[in-house]
Amino acid sequence: MCFEDLEHFDKFDDTEVYWVDVSGVPERLVEEAKRIDGADYSGECFGVCIQRDKKNGKFGVIEDSPGHSLYYVDNLGYKHWLDYRLTGQEMEKIVGKIRMFIEGECGAEQ
Repeated sequence: MCFEDLEHFDKFDDTEVYWVDVSGVPERLVEEAKRIDGADYSGECFGVCIQRDKKNGKFGVIEDSPGHSLYYVDNLGYKHWLDYRLTGQEMEKIVGKIRMFIEGECGAEQ
């Protein structure tokens, strides 16, 4: 699974939440999304949600329920959380891209 784009982010007092569009989703989940959305299916509607603790800088994946860290947004805008847990390698890649964004944003503020 690969980072495609940072859809948006939210900043709170103690955390930041990053909503990330992803590609390279396993075929079984593509098929599940096709069942959800039928003819309106789009391969560009998968995402993950990553949280960063501002105090210690640590990142973690947000799950809707245990083991459900990937979502598909249907044609009506509803998120369907799928039975998938990010691997360590996928998390590293995504966090690396988020770090680049954070560094770029901080550089722009100076």
